[in-house]
Amino acid sequence: MAAAVDERFLLSDRQRDDLLDRIGQCPQNGHVLRAFLSSVALAALRPQEASALRVRDVDLPDQGPGELMIHPCRLKDGRGAVDGARVVRAVPASPELVEILKAEVARRGLGPEDLMFTRDDGRPLTGAVYRRAWRQVRESVLEASEFSSPLVRSVSDLRDTCIATWLSGPRTAWKIIMVADRTGVSVSSLARRFPHCFQPPASAEASNALIEAAFAIADLYCEPARAAR
Repeated sequence: MAAAVDERFLLSDRQRDDLLDRIGQCPQNGHVLRAFLSSVALAALRPQEASALRVRDVDLPDQGPGELMIHPCRLKDGRGAVDGARVVRAVPASPELVEILKAEVARRGLGPEDLMFTRDDGRPLTGAVYRRAWRQVRESVLEASEFSSPLVRSVSDLRDTCIATWLSGPRTAWKIIMVADRTGVSVSSLARRFPHCFQPPASAEASNALIEAAFAIADLYCEPARAAR
């Protein structure tokens, strides 16, 4: 089971944007690294999912939000398949992310079957490449105390920050279900991974009631599929 996220080490919007802007300035692979990491930071994709994304999987309208179709891929967390990684899901793309991806498609003249993210020389954008670049830009942007802390130490922490943002503010059971659908995890996984997002100021009873309501909606949500079988 993944450890709970410590809210003290989630990025602010300013920190996120500073890091993404700086990595975009890298002389080698800067543009594609910024686009790749933006898909993790703004659409809460797993890095492996972003690596597998093809142009045919993205809807990038001239204006407004778009959509990313995330297909099943082989993901491992060290013990088995990652929760929710085996189903196709639709993920909304913010207008900001749409513009970033459109620029990348135009810059490289990509066709529908092309991978969205490859290095400038056409080779795959591997984990070793983007993790090394992330370590370097993290050190150059963050304060010394921040760099030595767990703050966004992993590229996957960008996904956690996005999920926590989606869970912030007024929460309804339906909103939690939608976040679970977008991110490809279960409601119970969200509650375990982001416990601070399930603790409203009112009381522990209110938090429990919210989680129970989310599970109830999840059961109703799955009922048509059960009936069809």
